[in-house]
Amino acid sequence: MKTDVLIIGKGISGLLLSLFLKQHDIDSIIVNKSKPSNPILAETIPPSTLEILSKFNLLKTFETNSSKTYGYESLWKGNYTDQFFFTDSHSSYNYGLKINKTSLLKSLETQLKNRIINDAYLNKTETKNHIVHSTINSMNNEINIKSNFVIDATGRQRILLKKLGVKTIHHDYSIAFICYLPIFGPRLKYGFFTESFSEGWGTVSDLNETTRIVTLYTSEKNADIQRFRSFTHWHELLSKTQLLKKCLPQSGNFKIIGKQANSSIPEYLVGKNWLAIGDAALAFSPISSHGISNAIYCAKKASEAIIDYSKNKGKSLKDYELALKNIFNAYKKHKNTFFVEV
Repeated sequence: MKTDVLIIGKGISGLLLSLFLKQHDIDSIIVNKSKPSNPILAETIPPSTLEILSKFNLLKTFETNSSKTYGYESLWKGNYTDQFFFTDSHSSYNYGLKINKTSLLKSLETQLKNRIINDAYLNKTETKNHIVHSTINSMNNEINIKSNFVIDATGRQRILLKKLGVKTIHHDYSIAFICYLPIFGPRLKYGFFTESFSEGWGTVSDLNETTRIVTLYTSEKNADIQRFRSFTHWHELLSKTQLLKKCLPQSGNFKIIGKQANSSIPEYLVGKNWLAIGDAALAFSPISSHGISNAIYCAKKASEAIIDYSKNKGKSLKDYELALKNIFNAYKKHKNTFFVEV
């Protein structure tokens, strides 16, 4: 098989990159393993990100698979914040979106027709004479694909980068413990609330009319981390919180899902005929609420870099890397002002 761009990973960043490139008549193939490894969360994007979606005629797709949200509340180290999006002067939109990620991914995928190879994984990749030669294993068959570029869109797994021997730099050791619970306790003004406590912080997010996701975050180095892995200890962990404890049902032993949630960045974001996007490029702590926005922004910037490089063979890939590293450095400075790891 031949294509202009081979994308490893079928998350939002990979699908969007393929769609952005398609709008410029650049062909791509997406390779995706069979089942998603991450639990579905009620993720949000702020008003400022809607500008990008509108520019690429994708805002309607996102709105169809989302519900509007108008702000968020937090209680951080005793300080209460009520962020109302109507006061956001940096965007022409006065609302954000809470994403139904499952339906959004399906909707984006249908726009790409037959350019996705499912139940497949990357075996090896190498560059010869400016052409990337990749071997894909799919349903016990081996597929050889030639491309001009190969993209890592595999999130924190960074499957392509590991194949290429690119190291990851970790900036903290945060880990998330996710629990799906029946709606219990107080009504949330915006359907989302964040609160800190002595051993970390937590969020409550309304997934739908009957289900909430409560997520607790702490450090992998926490000596008492085992208490986070069992719901029977959550009432004790949250006993001194004001709102989080009120959202836990009084009885029941609900399943806890552990998930990496630290801030990290690869040593290199681009190389000879390859680049990383989304969480594979920049992984932020969930406290930043940058996850989906990062996926959208990276896909946009990567498409621009690939288009420019294809025409001019210039330094557009390095410019892409510099822009993303500047964003990550700014994020690090901001994160350290409010988040001290346990």
